[in-house]
Amino acid sequence: MAKRNPNGGAAAPIPIRNGAPSDRPALTIKTDEKGRIFSHVRQKWLVETPEERVRQAYVVTLHNEYGFGLDQMDEELHVAGRGSAKARADVVLWRTAQDKVDSKAPLIVVECKADNITIQAADYAQGEAYALYCNAPFFVTHNNRETRFWRTRKEKMPGNVEEIENIPHADASDKDIQELIAKLKTFKEDEFADLLHSCHNVIRNREHLDPAAAFDEIAKVLFVKVWVEREMKAKRRRVNLFTADYLDEQLGTHPLNDLFQRTKEAFADDRIFGGDDRINVKPATGREIVRLLERYNLWARSR
Repeated sequence: MAKRNPNGGAAAPIPIRNGAPSDRPALTIKTDEKGRIFSHVRQKWLVETPEERVRQAYVVTLHNEYGFGLDQMDEELHVAGRGSAKARADVVLWRTAQDKVDSKAPLIVVECKADNITIQAADYAQGEAYALYCNAPFFVTHNNRETRFWRTRKEKMPGNVEEIENIPHADASDKDIQELIAKLKTFKEDEFADLLHSCHNVIRNREHLDPAAAFDEIAKVLFVKVWVEREMKAKRRRVNLFTADYLDEQLGTHPLNDLFQRTKEAFADDRIFGGDDRINVKPATGREIVRLLERYNLWARSR
């Protein structure tokens, strides 16, 4: 959150998209000494409540980091024609400004909560309901402690949402969006055992390790995946999955082990691994384990 200053603003970061600076001016959070915060979308000053601070900070993020223009956004939008004044979405985003003008279905609905509130299941249900009301395929539940991204399932009953790793950027193509849905998938408990079994079979058939040793190797790769994806997200990488292709881009004869050594350093305070621990499977076997795991988002479950 930007600190309040006499000019009512903060130093503007250079927005980066697709690896290059954007020519779109960056937004900043604006506050004044009257306890107000400026809404860039509505172009007016509002009372600076805790929830409003969260919303306006996220609007800045959506503009500067995801590339959405103010003309693609709305705030406090009625999303249900049921006579309820409370049925308002905090932030709504369209794929294009023209889609908004034409009252087409939006792309994303955002539900914000104050930082002192832990986001509960009811908040996910509310975000889903708002997204379904206006036919949006994605919704976000957000405060500065936690941001989670969701895909609605319009072909199923409410409650059948899928958590995903991210939302589309403003310039995402139809193909980009379909790939996001296809690739970014969080673990469900009933899938975890099956995945471990598949990984174990690969190590058993290729390396002939006993079950305990095979599990140790899988655990190492899981920790590498958590660390790499956490670093990608912290550096706001457009692609933030640890994949076999990403592994292929690394230098060295055993890049997975090199990444594991860096992972050990990151988790050193937890004392999970010994100083001499290393990846004890061949590079090709390690790559196959990474490939099996790559569609699954481990980072979201490690926070």
